[in-house]
Amino acid sequence: MRRKWRLAIFFLLVLVVGGCSEKEVVDEQKPPEDVGLAETVDEEGVEIEAAPKKENESELDFIRKITIPDSEESFRAQEPGIFTADIPYEKETAQVWGFFGLGDYEEDLTEKLAEVTAETQDPEDLFKALHYYIGSNAYGQAATNLDDYSVAWFEPYLPEPGEIEDQEGEEVIDPGKTFILLDASSSMLLNVEGKQKMGIAKKATGRFATTIGGDDDIALVVYGHAGTQNKSDKELSCTTIEDVYPLQKYDSAQFAKALNDVQAKGWTPLANAIDFVRDQMEGSTDNVTLYIVSDGAETCDGDPVAAAKAFAMEDDRRAVNIIGFDVDTAGENQLKDVAAAGNGDYISAKTIDELDNSIETQWLPSLQDIMSKSNSLINHWGQSWDETVTRSGLSDRFFYATLNEADRFNSAISIMRSEKMVPKELADELKAMVKEKDQRGKEIKNAIDKRKMEQNEADRQAIIERVDAWTDRMFELRDAQGK
Repeated sequence: MRRKWRLAIFFLLVLVVGGCSEKEVVDEQKPPEDVGLAETVDEEGVEIEAAPKKENESELDFIRKITIPDSEESFRAQEPGIFTADIPYEKETAQVWGFFGLGDYEEDLTEKLAEVTAETQDPEDLFKALHYYIGSNAYGQAATNLDDYSVAWFEPYLPEPGEIEDQEGEEVIDPGKTFILLDASSSMLLNVEGKQKMGIAKKATGRFATTIGGDDDIALVVYGHAGTQNKSDKELSCTTIEDVYPLQKYDSAQFAKALNDVQAKGWTPLANAIDFVRDQMEGSTDNVTLYIVSDGAETCDGDPVAAAKAFAMEDDRRAVNIIGFDVDTAGENQLKDVAAAGNGDYISAKTIDELDNSIETQWLPSLQDIMSKSNSLINHWGQSWDETVTRSGLSDRFFYATLNEADRFNSAISIMRSEKMVPKELADELKAMVKEKDQRGKEIKNAIDKRKMEQNEADRQAIIERVDAWTDRMFELRDAQGK
């Protein structure tokens, strides 16, 4: 089994409170009757001219054709006012303490208001005129920005049992480093079913390397191959650990030669062999997995359980897996303890067929690995907070657009009232219309925000469901293999 895991994290959103002045849009040299809707810019940055008035169409006739937004679709489609089209989006949607106010177009706006109120005192006409002159330019962009926001929720890599190659189009995860440790102690010279165990183990090891070496860097480490089983050679045998095929990409011919040259001779320094790999990978952040093929317990006075535990503690993605071949009860108990301490699995092979079949057995995640997948979803806690902050910041842009537009409208109404363009009753009616639109804008903002929140949460729940389904399946497979 290839062990391929990784994690990711965090961001911060800051609302920018702008303070620049709006750009004057109306050319002072043009007569009022020639002023139409300002040019706007589409999503690709291309200027689009609004439909021109007909030759005999008055400005009031054009204003009367405006639709007052009352739905999400119509808010998105609202054209900017001729005096507010060039207000930067960041300023138009910024939180403003106090009143948003009018820009340096106030004098020109006052003239326009005087003209239109001289022609009509109809509240609907005047409300449309406010949109025509100083309507917000930000609703469409604010809604689109919120629509486009998505969260790259953390999702752990979920490998299939015995997986060798990634599925086409699937993200390639770092496969880590694989070390095969082959026991070449003198006990491997004994026969099983009339055949020498060393020859059988070599064949199985070669097949195993072919199986797992497709993409991974792989190494063959041998121990017990130096000296003899005599006590006089114990120190030599117990201290000689050799990577006959150093860690590198798998090359079948070179690996086969290195494997065939190994001869079984001496003692069993299992702990030293594990420490050998640990020393080699000291400081490495790669995934590292050991696969040990052995027929017996430690004979060099080492503590392989402690060695395996120390190896695994270097990184929680490390593991020590063991295939025990024709091992007696005492030896098997130790090897099981070694695998458990090393966050790995133990497979018992009593016969040649079982050893051969063990190579084809699906290497399943350990219990710790399985649980780590679910536990890794704790990353969603921080991401959920980030999602709330970012989404709220984006939806607030729509909210502040409604507030700032309403403030402009009320400022214009105050001008009309102070200049005696409209009576108090009409001014109050216009303010009520502004308040109604402002409230409707907030409702639409809440609806868009709620929809995006539900979409993001649905994406997160889909990941949780995939992890839960994989976890359940891995537990079932482990039960089927008696693990």
